[in-house]
Amino acid sequence: MYRLVQNIGPVPKCSLLTSRDEMPRPREFDLPTAVDRGTNLLWSKGYEATSLDDLLLAMGIGKSSFYAVFRSKRDFLFKALDHYSDRVVDDLFCDATEGSACAAIARTFESVIDRAGMEGCFLQNCAIELAHRDAEARVAVRRGLRRLEKAYYKAVVRGQETGEIRKSADALMLSRYLTASLNGLQTLARVERDRNALRQVAQTSLSVLK
Repeated sequence: MYRLVQNIGPVPKCSLLTSRDEMPRPREFDLPTAVDRGTNLLWSKGYEATSLDDLLLAMGIGKSSFYAVFRSKRDFLFKALDHYSDRVVDDLFCDATEGSACAAIARTFESVIDRAGMEGCFLQNCAIELAHRDAEARVAVRRGLRRLEKAYYKAVVRGQETGEIRKSADALMLSRYLTASLNGLQTLARVERDRNALRQVAQTSLSVLK
């Protein structure tokens, strides 16, 4: 729980505030929960279409509390992108260090197929909406994709060490290919409801590991 104190300005020397009950009370809110809610709103509605008031309402906080942590709506966007990419990588690779490395990689594709027809990727949304005209947004999106790429790299190297994945393959190139393939599948899954068709695409992408 984060405790944020509203700035009420200096207290005059003649102030009669002596009791604890009369002192201004600090504002409190759960920062991780607020960031999660704000991230989900930007993800579903888009950055430009979301006003600061929309964001505050979704996060359940006041303007003074918001500005005590974030410099602006734009600053929150970059925090939200980092938060989202961390959450996605954690969800996709939560069990990637155990069992078959190829199976762990395949599950990341299956998770996208399971959400076919639902909301797409927040990183993709921001890349489409902002990256072509906003250098900082482009860097933030690329940073998120690098996190995904790094997670794939670790899984590929583990698969090569266990003999599941051919050792002659460049692990870095494979991890970049898997990242691009997953993002392509996410785009297709937004409009394609035939999960068998999506699985065929995923299987073709995963065939490079053999």
